[in-house]
Amino acid sequence: MGVDVAMYSFTDRELAAELVRLARSGVRVRVYRDSRESMQENQRGSSTTAMLLAGGVEVLVKASQDLMHFKSYVIDGALLRTGSANWSPTGLKRQDNDVHYEIDTTLAALFETRFETMWDRATNRMATPPAQ
Repeated sequence: MGVDVAMYSFTDRELAAELVRLARSGVRVRVYRDSRESMQENQRGSSTTAMLLAGGVEVLVKASQDLMHFKSYVIDGALLRTGSANWSPTGLKRQDNDVHYEIDTTLAALFETRFETMWDRATNRMATPPAQ
């Protein structure tokens, strides 16, 4: 099946390295990002985009300036992670956030339906690594 991630802020390099490891082992990994957040991370040099792209992870960015505010993923159509925590050191270690994990194919399918709708938008753009 694979891993589908919709993540608003994604600067955690350890998590990016794990997704790259999965992609290199043959797992299909897709990451969907918010436009403004992705651009700001690239400008700050804190983005994981270059790592993900170099590692074979598919990355799309929502073109619209309307927020893509998910912080969720599904693994193999069964494990759903959702909550308010971004994949950033601050979001995971210092802020007050919640994270919920559920092994439930019905809930995972609900997320996957929403993810596919976002992923298939004709207006999406391909992620590009930050300029060096």
